[in-house]
Amino acid sequence: MALDGKTRQGGQAAQGFAPRRSRAEQADQSRMTASENNQPDDSTARPAPRTPARATRTKPARRGMAASMAWSVLGTLLVLSVIVGLAAAALLYAVGRPIAAPDWLRDRIETRAAEALPGMQIDFSDLVLTVDTGWAPRIQLRDVTLREIGGPPMMTLGDLEVGVSGEALLRGQLQPGRITLSGARLTLRRMADGTFDLAFGDALPPVEQAASPAALLEGLDGLLNQPRFAGLTVINADNLGLRYEDARTGRAWQVDGGRVELRRNGDDLTLRGDVSLLSGYDYATSLSLNYTGHIGTPEAQIGLSFEDMTATDLASQSGALAWLGVLRAPISGAMRLSVAPDGRLGPLSVALQIGAGAVQPNDQAEPIPFESARTYLTYTPQTGQLQFDDLSVSSKWITARAEGRATIAELVNGWPAALLGQFRILDITANPADLYETPVQLEEALVDLRLKLDPFELTLGQMTLFDRGQRLLLDGRVGVGAAGWNVAVNGSMDAVLPERVLQLWPERLVPNTRTWVAENLHSARLHDVQLGYRRNPGAEDRVYLGFGFDSANVTYAMEMPLLADAAGQATLTGRRFVVSATEGTLTPPQGGPLDVTGTSFIIPDVNRRPTPAQVRLAVRGQITGVLSMLDSPNLRFMQKAGRPVDLAAGMAEVTALIDLPLQRPMPIEALRFSASARLSDVESSAIMPGRILRAAAMEVQADTSSLSIGGKGQIGEVPFDALWRTTLRDNPRGQSTVEGDVTLSQAFADEFRLSLPPGTFSGAAQGQIRLDLERDRPAAFRLTSDMAGLGLSVPVLGWSLPRATPATLEVAGTLGTPVAVDRITLDAPGLTLSGALDLTADGQLATARFDRVRTGWLDGPVTLTGRGAGRSPAVAVNAGSVDLRRSTLSTSSDGGQGGGPLELALDRLVISEGIALTDFRGQFDTTGGLDGRFSAQVNGQAPVVGRVVPMNGRSAVRIQSDNAGQVFAAAGLLKQAREGAMDLTLRPTGGPGSYNGALLVRNVRLRDAPALAALINAVSVVGLLEQMNGAGLHFSDVEADFLLTPDQVVLRSASAVGASLGVSMDGYYNLARKEMDFQGVFSPVYMLNGIGSLLTRKGEGLIGFTYRLGGTPEAPRVQLNPLSALAPGMLREIFRRPPPAPLDPADG
Repeated sequence: MALDGKTRQGGQAAQGFAPRRSRAEQADQSRMTASENNQPDDSTARPAPRTPARATRTKPARRGMAASMAWSVLGTLLVLSVIVGLAAAALLYAVGRPIAAPDWLRDRIETRAAEALPGMQIDFSDLVLTVDTGWAPRIQLRDVTLREIGGPPMMTLGDLEVGVSGEALLRGQLQPGRITLSGARLTLRRMADGTFDLAFGDALPPVEQAASPAALLEGLDGLLNQPRFAGLTVINADNLGLRYEDARTGRAWQVDGGRVELRRNGDDLTLRGDVSLLSGYDYATSLSLNYTGHIGTPEAQIGLSFEDMTATDLASQSGALAWLGVLRAPISGAMRLSVAPDGRLGPLSVALQIGAGAVQPNDQAEPIPFESARTYLTYTPQTGQLQFDDLSVSSKWITARAEGRATIAELVNGWPAALLGQFRILDITANPADLYETPVQLEEALVDLRLKLDPFELTLGQMTLFDRGQRLLLDGRVGVGAAGWNVAVNGSMDAVLPERVLQLWPERLVPNTRTWVAENLHSARLHDVQLGYRRNPGAEDRVYLGFGFDSANVTYAMEMPLLADAAGQATLTGRRFVVSATEGTLTPPQGGPLDVTGTSFIIPDVNRRPTPAQVRLAVRGQITGVLSMLDSPNLRFMQKAGRPVDLAAGMAEVTALIDLPLQRPMPIEALRFSASARLSDVESSAIMPGRILRAAAMEVQADTSSLSIGGKGQIGEVPFDALWRTTLRDNPRGQSTVEGDVTLSQAFADEFRLSLPPGTFSGAAQGQIRLDLERDRPAAFRLTSDMAGLGLSVPVLGWSLPRATPATLEVAGTLGTPVAVDRITLDAPGLTLSGALDLTADGQLATARFDRVRTGWLDGPVTLTGRGAGRSPAVAVNAGSVDLRRSTLSTSSDGGQGGGPLELALDRLVISEGIALTDFRGQFDTTGGLDGRFSAQVNGQAPVVGRVVPMNGRSAVRIQSDNAGQVFAAAGLLKQAREGAMDLTLRPTGGPGSYNGALLVRNVRLRDAPALAALINAVSVVGLLEQMNGAGLHFSDVEADFLLTPDQVVLRSASAVGASLGVSMDGYYNLARKEMDFQGVFSPVYMLNGIGSLLTRKGEGLIGFTYRLGGTPEAPRVQLNPLSALAPGMLREIFRRPPPAPLDPADG
């Protein structure tokens, strides 16, 4: 134990291998018992108090007063024993028989010992002399005790036997040849400074002091060089008791039953000894010592072999083996040490076989088990270097063989505190924690390290692992604190193949992530590999792994296109694993390759079960390719939306987030998806069949439940800003909607083939449109607009909408083939309509049915029937009313599409206040203006027929009847008129509802006419009254020239003549108030009196009465001027006002 003495620092390790020792050299070993179970004993581990002389010693080994005393006791005993032997030798008959010494001789010996040892007392129980055959005397003392007078025993021996030379005795010389001791008790102390004391018993001062156990043996020289011991060849000691106290460690060991044999051959000395120690384990420790030296010189060879010594015990006794203190294992082995002639220690050679145990620097550290280990090393004290020729370990975790050197880098109180080492590790087979089904084999490793012993800390300056042409560089630190292991390891590698990574990646370590890599990383080259591992007690282990990759083919999500030729980086930080692509392509079934630069795959927590994963897609390519990718079997976005993947052409930039669990099979409901995309140069003929949609840019949003595409573009030449949306759940019919703004203009009408006359629209307005789409069904749409900015002209209705005037438009229908407008409503100043449109297969107008059209002059249903491209539709008004007083209807043709047929079946056609045509039926042609014939009834009572012809941009009307009286009666003009034929012509003039009229009536009878009766009564023409009240007055000719306006009738001139009466009239009739303001001439007996009409107006005779007619037709007021009858017809004008102006020829 502690064969290397004081340990020095510096230098390089010595070269060469340590000699191996066989276990046969450890035979004949005894048992010895450890005191206090090999635990430190503070009360006994301290060295005994020292004398002042000890504190000032200058030599590493010398003999002191106590040593002289001890050897004197032994010498005295020997001399006295020999005296007894000489006396007894004369008794030849006693050969071979033991002879007990008499009491007087015992007293003599005790007295002689007292003289040799003043103040000391020696006792023994028996003294026996035996002379063996061949004249070989032996003296034996039993129960020898040495004590101070009156004090307790200081040293005891069970037996002391001395064999002396008989021939020397015959010559009078005392020469012991053999000494045998039994039951001796020794105390060996190692002081805190590394020096040693040897004492007999526990209380005696040390007999020897030396720098090392080897130096203690040098004290034998002084004894053996004495002449009286010249014949001593053997010293045997058995049943030795040894107490070893180590002040540096504070521990003590007690050994009993030890054996030692010292043999001398001339000047050569050989020492052998063995002991056995119970160390508190389930095995015993055996030690054997051998020493070979020469008397008179310190040169020696010392060997120590041991079996099943604890690693901590062995490490505590040799600085060269202090590094073994981290082990908990039994160690067997041998050590050899040489001492040079000048006293310097030579190299220490060590061979160790380490049994099953664990690496465990302290009780708090979790043990790292191993099955066995061995080492062959050489320690050079002068340089402080250890040369490891072999350091091998075999365990379930790792099996390897190492060679290298270590240097003591730091000393604390003369004891190694840290080592610096360089090693080469070969034949590496690893399976830490039984993680691999088949252990991993590595070629070799080079390591530079620093080992700090207390507290334990292993620092890897650099460790290079060589594997299949690649190098893995490691550095870091492994330490042990009060709570256990602290580990911080970093690594790097230039390149490695994924196959090798999977071989080195245990299946049970982050298994889901490893499975994903194994199943989805099909090929790649990994480079710039970085790794790190951190472990701290009480905290979760942290792992970092980072590497770049290129030429990779990866399946990033099940049933999605393969990521090919990818490059990027991957990191595992704690529980988070991220793979990011700096380049790569996807090739979906349609649309060509997609660039996925920026795509990443993330596992937020590799320890969760099932392991969640996240794909962050960044995709650039053709729209068809992106949609094809989104329609992969585990997404089926386009199938759910009921749309093909080639929905549109153009480019797309997509960012998407896919959340999915790493499990097979994966429930489709466990997948979560969100994406956004920017589309550019978009063109599609599939979104709206039959029309081309174009957009410079559009935005796409999608998630697990919905998909939307929006932006500004054009449908044909029609601008729009719209958003298409669909739900992706519970949507078997593929329903979706489009909402947005569309520009209403002539271009809109042209794009959707509304077949409207040119000029119908001017300017533009924004409309809000909604489309409801469904698989295998035409799209339903709804369009609304305030029409601000859009001018609208409907010549057929005589109506227009200025651009600045707001209105409300709503159109709804389906965009099938053909387009169908199920509802159209317009609420605008001057026009309100609601109805529906039907189009032909080629998009032309089939029928437009308006349930009600209301303008200022029209209120009724209108039906437009298309007549083909380039032709105006046929118009039918089958009910309702028309008020010509308010009509702005233009009947002139603009020469664009030409006119068309117009069919009218009106309930009421208002001509003026109180005069209307009912049951109006007519067929017209609007080509070049309104032209056609009609039939009707005046106010529902008098049938008439007529003709309409275009005139001055409007319509002239001719109305005829064969019962003029009935017409006048129905019109409320002459309720008792009868018979007659009527021809009425109305020519448009001035504003709406104004006409120049000409009336011609033949053979009408008039009876019970209040106004006329008042005139007749005024002139007292009794016969005329009777005639009017009877069959009625007969007028052969009635003519009138008038202006009809919405408010009044301006009668420019009128006349009615018959045989009995002639009447002229002009003036005004207020239609609203039914008030008359007429004047004229009343000429009785017109048959005779009418001769004067040549000089007067028609209807006036030579003799006539002027009159004024006011009031209403029911209550007329008549003013008659009788004196006017005396004035000739030409002078009659002085009695009346000028008539209204006659018709201007320019007005027709």
